[in-house]
Amino acid sequence: MLLKIGQLARRSGLSVRALRHYDDIALLTPSVRSDKGYRLYDSADVARLYRIQALRRLDLPLTDIQAMLADGGASLPHVVAQQIASLERQIAQATALHGQLRDLQAQLDQHHEPSMDNWLAALERMAAGARYFTDAELQTLKTRRGQSSANAELTATLHALMAGGAAPDSPQAGALARRWIATLLEDAGGDEGMLMKLYAMNWNEPTLHTLSGVDRAAMQFISHAMAHRRLAIYANYCSPAEMALLRRHYVAQTDAWPALICALRNHLNDGTSATSPEVQALARQWQALSLAKAAGDAALQARLRHAFEQESELRTGSGIDAPLLAYVQGAMQAL
Repeated sequence: MLLKIGQLARRSGLSVRALRHYDDIALLTPSVRSDKGYRLYDSADVARLYRIQALRRLDLPLTDIQAMLADGGASLPHVVAQQIASLERQIAQATALHGQLRDLQAQLDQHHEPSMDNWLAALERMAAGARYFTDAELQTLKTRRGQSSANAELTATLHALMAGGAAPDSPQAGALARRWIATLLEDAGGDEGMLMKLYAMNWNEPTLHTLSGVDRAAMQFISHAMAHRRLAIYANYCSPAEMALLRRHYVAQTDAWPALICALRNHLNDGTSATSPEVQALARQWQALSLAKAAGDAALQARLRHAFEQESELRTGSGIDAPLLAYVQGAMQAL
C-alpha cells in the first residue's frame, strides 16, 4: 500500500508542510515517486515516521533524531532512559527551587512588612549559596542549621562585645570565638573545607551582612580572637622572646590565610596536580606567609609547624586538614 503525502498527513496528524520539511532535510524521504511526480510513502516509510514521532514526543530536536536514525535506528530504550534522566534533573532543580523559596518565605516571615532590601538580600543569599556550595552541601547546611538555635545568640554576644570596646585578645573574645567556630563546624558537619567556603561566601558577599548581621569587621574580630587563642597554645612551644615576636607578626597575617586556603582547597577538590603552575604559585604564597607570621625566623617557623601538627586545637577551625596539608607539602617539595 502506498500513501500520497496528503493521505499520510491526515492519517498521522501532521501537516503536509511538516512532511515536506522532513523530506527537505532528508529525515523522511518518500521511497516511491509516481509517474506524475507524487510523493508516495510505503510501509517502511510509515514505520520510520512512527519512530520519528515517538522520538519527537521525547522533546528531542530533529537534528538529534536524524543522527540517531542515521546510525542504524534509534534505540528507544536508550532514548527513554535519557529522557528519564533529563526529567529527574528537572525534578531535582524544581525541588531545589522549592526549598529555596521555602527558605525565602521563612526569612521574610521574620519581618512583618518585608522591604525591597529584605527581598534582595534573601535572593542574594540563595544565589550566593549556589555559587559556593554543591546541592548536597547546601542540604547539609540547611539541615544542621535547622537543628541549631545558637547562631542568633552568638551574633548578639559578638555585637555586644564589639560595642563595648572589647579587644580580640580579651578572655571574653577568645571564649566567644571558640564557641563561634564550634557552631560553624557543627553546621558544616565537621568539614573544615565547608567552613572555609562559609567564610569565603560571607566575606565576599556584602549583601549577606544584612541577613546574618555579621560584616567584615565582625568576621575579623572573630578571626583575630582565634589567632590570640592559638598564640596561647604556641606559648608552650616558644620562648618568651619568640612569643614577643609572634605577638607583633602572627595576628597581622591572619586575614591573608582564608583566601589562600580556599584557593588551595579548590585545586585539591578539582584534582589539580600539586606540580601545576597555579598550585606552585599558591605554595610559594603559603611559604611566604608561614615565614612572615614567624617574623622571618626559620627556626621559629619550624617550631610553629611542629606545634600545629601536635595540637588539634590549633587545627580546629583553620580550614587545614590532613588531605590539604599533604597536598601543600607535596607542592612545596616540588618547588
